[in-house]
Amino acid sequence: MKMLGVFIFLIGTIQCKEHLSINGPFGKSHLTVEIPSPFNCNRSIGTFSHFIRSTNVEITDLQVSLTRYLNNEEVYVSWIPSSNSCKDDFIGIYFIETPQIEPCNYLDFEFVKEGENNSTWLMINIRHQLQFRYYSRDENCNGTYQFIANSSMIEPFNYNEPIHVHLAFGDRYDQIYVSYLTNSNEIIPKCQYGFDPSSLNFQVNGSSITYQASDMCEGKANITGPQTFINPGYIHTILLEDLRPSTIYYYRVGSDEHGWSSINKFINRPSSIDDEVNLIAYGDMGVSPIQSGAKPTIDRILSRVISNNVTAVLHIGDVSYARGIAALWDAFMSQIEATTSRVPYMVGIGNHEYDHVTGGEKDPSGAPGPGGFRPEWGNYGYDSGGECAVPMVHRFHSPSNGNGLFWYSFDIGPIHILYYSTEHDFLPTSTQYVWLEKDLQSVNRSRTPWLIVGSHRPMYSSLTYKDLIKEKLQEYIEPLLYKYHVDLHLFAHIHSYERSCPVYKNTCVSDGITQVLIGMGGHDLTQGTYSDEKWSIYHDIEFGYTHIWANKTQLIFNYYHTKDDKLADQFHLNK
Repeated sequence: MKMLGVFIFLIGTIQCKEHLSINGPFGKSHLTVEIPSPFNCNRSIGTFSHFIRSTNVEITDLQVSLTRYLNNEEVYVSWIPSSNSCKDDFIGIYFIETPQIEPCNYLDFEFVKEGENNSTWLMINIRHQLQFRYYSRDENCNGTYQFIANSSMIEPFNYNEPIHVHLAFGDRYDQIYVSYLTNSNEIIPKCQYGFDPSSLNFQVNGSSITYQASDMCEGKANITGPQTFINPGYIHTILLEDLRPSTIYYYRVGSDEHGWSSINKFINRPSSIDDEVNLIAYGDMGVSPIQSGAKPTIDRILSRVISNNVTAVLHIGDVSYARGIAALWDAFMSQIEATTSRVPYMVGIGNHEYDHVTGGEKDPSGAPGPGGFRPEWGNYGYDSGGECAVPMVHRFHSPSNGNGLFWYSFDIGPIHILYYSTEHDFLPTSTQYVWLEKDLQSVNRSRTPWLIVGSHRPMYSSLTYKDLIKEKLQEYIEPLLYKYHVDLHLFAHIHSYERSCPVYKNTCVSDGITQVLIGMGGHDLTQGTYSDEKWSIYHDIEFGYTHIWANKTQLIFNYYHTKDDKLADQFHLNK
């Protein structure tokens, strides 16, 4: 057996923070309760320079099943276990250039259990050469982490593999945005499409964009490193036009030079009041397995998308929860790709995409002030990790009839859907309020009899806590929604499900708005105390998703639990 790291010469002091419980882009779950105590990445207060330390861990080099991988492909790491291991030995994945004396500077990590000899990693293409490394503590497991062994270099099979393929509605019924990501912008991005997978007769060219750490507002989003900003590659977008309504199209994206994606298909949205529509809606998802409900929920949604002719997915804020950790954007976009390559994924803005304190001149929404809308009665914080929605507006698309992703609207068959932002000024003097009323006023109910509004923070919730933003939404926005006879108001932010009666001013009324909290998409659940409000018809605290079916006279709303896919709540609205 090869003895590795028996005598390690430390060049300088190694001090690190705790293992990041929020980091996990390569499929590793980091629950604090599973981490031995104390669980600092470096347990010592400090170490002296040029001081020889030793560790008795014996282990062979790490073996990997693949040295070149595809996005979302599993790589198996194996080793011969040591009898002298510590309970908090760990394997990390690192940029190849990261010095071995920086054990805490990983992209992701996993603790090694006693006697364990292998580990599985779900790889994402972050366009970089990588390496697995094994670290153990010296001084009878009470000292600093020491390098023990490493794998050979691993890297993407194709740095320009077309990944993160996703769709979004354009301004018109006959338009669809198709977006994807590669490492380079040297080749013009293309989409080939047609009515048959064997005959992709049409081709459209697109454009490419990227963003840098300096484009974002503040904090760790401005810092380059494996646990902060990494180069996102280039996001390519192609606008398909002259599409027929309710028609199946097959397509692929990429280029001859860099390679093509697999052939996907989508059904263009219906355009007639006489059409039926199927929608999936939720908020607050995040990246699996950091958030244990995320992957099971998106898997359930994918099954619905494949079997139910779903027209679109509505994700109403708090999307990836990257919060300045750029690799989590890669992980999230990979997690949802099987769904987003099939149906338009229409996103709204949440606090974890947008909220920031400084850097307002970089705010893509154009909100005034260093931190945007920050009234003294609000609890708007630093929730985006400094991103201030820059990754969002580069990665996702929407119709251009409002203010980018921040507020916009679109039609699907007999439904008009409107998103507004609770992270921006919604008071009657604001630009957003003026736009909101104008859009509501313009809805032709003989053309789109159903009116659904989405926002991130809740207007109604029976969770017992003081929420002045909720009160202000009821004071200023609720009368506007009631005036224009909104049928359904969807929101998230609180991680649970709750459905109201048709309500106005906290009272059940026949012509009220059905308010539905759908923040149970995958992020940790909100386990607070819920009061017995008369307007609250049903609530629970489970991971899940909702399905909306509508024609011109009926709307059926179903809420399913992720764990068993059983129906938990249902209501009907009629015209």
